[in-house]
Amino acid sequence: MKAIILFGSPRKKGNTIQLAKVMADTLKEKGHGVRMLYLNDLNIRPCQGCYACLGKGICKINDDMKDIRKYIMESDLIVYATPIYWFGPSGQLKLAMDRSLAFMDKDYNSRIAGKKVVTLMTCGSDEIETCTPTIDMFKKTFDLLKLSYLGSVEALGCEEGPIKETYTKKTKKLAQSIA
Repeated sequence: MKAIILFGSPRKKGNTIQLAKVMADTLKEKGHGVRMLYLNDLNIRPCQGCYACLGKGICKINDDMKDIRKYIMESDLIVYATPIYWFGPSGQLKLAMDRSLAFMDKDYNSRIAGKKVVTLMTCGSDEIETCTPTIDMFKKTFDLLKLSYLGSVEALGCEEGPIKETYTKKTKKLAQSIA
């Protein structure tokens, strides 16, 4: 199995990377290939809503999304990893998600139907309701793209330093459950 981790945090040494690394390491232990993309390091422009991509699945914008698209197409599992900012995913991840329109055809059928997907979220708040809008957005997006949602980890109460062991264990368990 090939996996791609869309790492949406601008901080490579923050809380979100802790979950992403546990996911990546556990998948590698199981023999899966893992590619992590640091979206903050890439040039991803906003979707222009022109729908030019619906014909052949190729966006007219010439930026790093062409490579991200290729890696997603080659992957069996997509991991969306993001901190929660203002009740939503990071802007870096949201840009990539908006550009996922290119995975639809002109009849709005998904070109990536059946791929597996998981989400990893970190949040400073101790309240799960802070993550609810993002969880809902992910689920609606995955339903539209006909992706198989395997689960998520919402790490609450994240502060600087190591995140709570309960969340790393939950991430490891989720990764181990992926065939």
